[in-house]
Amino acid sequence: MRGALVLFLCLWLLPSVSPAQTLPAIYDVSGVAANDTLNVRSGPSTDHGVIAKLSPDATGIEVIDADKTGEWGLINTGEASGWVALRYMARQPGQPDTGLARNLACSGTEPFCSFNLTPDRKAEMTRLETTVPFADVLVVPSANRPDRHALFADGGDTVVTAMVGRNQCSDGMSDRAYGLGIDLLVTDKTEVKVYSGCCSVAP
Repeated sequence: MRGALVLFLCLWLLPSVSPAQTLPAIYDVSGVAANDTLNVRSGPSTDHGVIAKLSPDATGIEVIDADKTGEWGLINTGEASGWVALRYMARQPGQPDTGLARNLACSGTEPFCSFNLTPDRKAEMTRLETTVPFADVLVVPSANRPDRHALFADGGDTVVTAMVGRNQCSDGMSDRAYGLGIDLLVTDKTEVKVYSGCCSVAP
């Protein structure tokens, strides 16, 4: 069992990815006139077409990633993703500049599995319509990769070890984008399974 866990963790360290960033995070539209809207474009520049619009008082928008210039942010709109000018977005206060976000909503498909983490470090996992609650989830940052964290959750008959890290992730069912990936090592009384999925930090 210990050998399987070591192999699971080592696989997560390879290959290396881009350095840790402060995204994804939650933003509000800011600086847009009350009679105007903020364009969501198909690419990170005004050369790209408008695919949606945000109202001037829109709040709770997850910015998943930024382009190389840092001027454009990737968000989801409906079942697709698009780009907004970050000069018209304000990061909500109270979010960590580094470390794990306050909220995580993670899911994977075929078979479906979800894992949700709350700000008070409680969690629940759902598989095959069965939900297991966890209290006092232990969050441990990587010693050499600040963009990755391990989660340890003991539900008695079910124990979960999860690795969460920055990753351009797709749910395989839509064109929505995710900035975090997760691997769950789930140990039950009679079996051990690994589930993979994507995470959102939206509340």
